[in-house]
Amino acid sequence: MTRITVITGMILLLAACSSSPAMRLLQEHHQDVLVQQDFGICEGYGCRYYRKTGLSAPEWHQIRQIFAVPARTAAQERDMIKTAIGRFEQFVGPKTGTGHDKAGAQIINFSTRGQMDCIDEAFNTTTYLYILRKAGLIRLHILGKPLRRGNFFDRWPHNSATIYEIGQDRVINGPGHYVVDSWFHANGEEPEIVPASQWSQGWSPDHR
Repeated sequence: MTRITVITGMILLLAACSSSPAMRLLQEHHQDVLVQQDFGICEGYGCRYYRKTGLSAPEWHQIRQIFAVPARTAAQERDMIKTAIGRFEQFVGPKTGTGHDKAGAQIINFSTRGQMDCIDEAFNTTTYLYILRKAGLIRLHILGKPLRRGNFFDRWPHNSATIYEIGQDRVINGPGHYVVDSWFHANGEEPEIVPASQWSQGWSPDHR
């Protein structure tokens, strides 16, 4: 997936929450480099705050080491992706004030600084996946656009980053489509990677 497509997916994701400050932030930073030394992350619910950050050479080396032995199967690579996303959060958290981000998100929260809702998590995870794919560390998957479920009537809206397994059709909710959902867990913990079709029906770790 190209960088333009990644940015388009992120803009659509933020547009879905009708957050004009978030839209302005993303549009102002749409030329961000998006490499491991220079990228931005969202926090504060609906990307209220946009923080520029990056990884040091030793930090990036630790992430590269996760993929040092190439995965033999797509399932093995998804496990590596989980570990890598968790490591990104461990490194980025202390630099951006999000190191104490809690699992999930309170619907009513008067102090959102340093905390992330599903919009923030989907944005950030998509960025991390793009960096990993661009660096050639992810070989058996390509990046998908963020996915949304719920519409207030059937269930509370929720968003997630996604990937497609190479060799499978790129069909939303198809057999090769997976969500990479960091929202369910606190900062630095591994995300959930499950079939998008299952996630779209309301899946959560509490109902495995």
